[in-house]
Amino acid sequence: MSSPARAPPQVRSILARWIATAEAGQVLEDHVISFENGRILSILPKAEFGSQPDLHLPTHVLIPGLINAHTHTPMSLLRGYADDLPLNEWLFQHIFPTEGKFVFEAPTDEAKEFVKRGSELACYEMLKTGTTVFNDMYFHGDATASVARQAGMKAVLTQAGLLYFGDDAVFTGLVKQNVDFCSGLLASGDSHIRPSLLPHSVYMVPEEKLKEVKAAYDNCGGHVVIHTHLHETKKEIEDVAKTGKSAIEVLDSVGLLNSRTVCAHCVHMTDAEIEVMAARGANVAHCPRSNLKLGSGIAPVADMLKAGVNVCLGTDGASSNNTLDMLTEMQYASMIAKGSTGDPTVLPAKEVLEMATIRGARALGMEKETGSLQVGKAADMVAVDLGCIEASPVFDPLGQLVYTNSRQVSHVWIDGRCVVYEGNVQTLAVDLAATESIVSKLREFRRSLPSK
Repeated sequence: MSSPARAPPQVRSILARWIATAEAGQVLEDHVISFENGRILSILPKAEFGSQPDLHLPTHVLIPGLINAHTHTPMSLLRGYADDLPLNEWLFQHIFPTEGKFVFEAPTDEAKEFVKRGSELACYEMLKTGTTVFNDMYFHGDATASVARQAGMKAVLTQAGLLYFGDDAVFTGLVKQNVDFCSGLLASGDSHIRPSLLPHSVYMVPEEKLKEVKAAYDNCGGHVVIHTHLHETKKEIEDVAKTGKSAIEVLDSVGLLNSRTVCAHCVHMTDAEIEVMAARGANVAHCPRSNLKLGSGIAPVADMLKAGVNVCLGTDGASSNNTLDMLTEMQYASMIAKGSTGDPTVLPAKEVLEMATIRGARALGMEKETGSLQVGKAADMVAVDLGCIEASPVFDPLGQLVYTNSRQVSHVWIDGRCVVYEGNVQTLAVDLAATESIVSKLREFRRSLPSK
């Protein structure tokens, strides 16, 4: 059993070498940020603060908490489970059969145990690498929500992802579970766990069933994120086109393409489709590492940004990445955009930081609450140490944050509570024995799957 380290001291003010607010590339030097009751009270030059700060971080850049806009947390149990395969073979011959065995067809208590242990691994990793908010897509969301609450994290999720395998009654039951779950969250006023509806994709949820999802969405009674996969592979696009519409046209026709929609991937997009996304205010969760690893392609992020699409960042699940490290995702997003366009000026460091913070908050309807360091917003903050020799010298802290591999998350605060202190997670213990019990069963089942 992993266990949190010693308790951190009470901190209400921090002097940092740099504070990157994620607002228009702003970087403040030698400023003090103070917070109380979970909110930022002030951001002042050291000389104007008037007292001694509680914590001095002389080699650190303080940034907003990172927002993972697309992931599948329980799938951390499947990290490295089916590497080096194209998406369709990976998904239909390895991942879906395994999830069928351990989640879909398993007794509820066993399925929830799988989800709990995978979520523990994911939340631990995300905290260690500076993520404070995640937008999840999986099943038994109550189990993931419980882990997120224990970790002190913020999450957008629901009870079950929506997949249609030909059984109308089962699908309708899933939709009802989601509506009840979302309505309960909205009624509770829970500020850490927020609701979503999760139609997996147009190729897994056909148009008639998406209309059912839309009706459910309209009956939830509050802000509910629509979270789906879109245009991830060429095969997906070709398969959906056989219906006479593209996936974007289907989502748009049923009213599920709007400012509350988060579309993961969007790798293969025409100029006209990008214009539709911009006109509807739909959001894109760019997942560069997963798209590269599965050979799906490179999303036209520069074109989408130019058209006015809100593009944020996600890691996808650890089974296709194989990490949930948003700092690494920022680096890949910037470098791939430069390489694919031949333009080294696209997606500069300041822009990918915004994609990983305030733009993710905007996609999830949380931009007034978190995503940037502003007075009145939640004290969701990450301290990244740039003081090691491998990261020296520092001429541009944002460039060093994004482009070097030698930066380390030292502290994380969520609502002013220190959840990572000197690199140690304070809020979440991972039961390694319970995890290994599931992993041993996964190893055994894996032998029954097609060899690569």
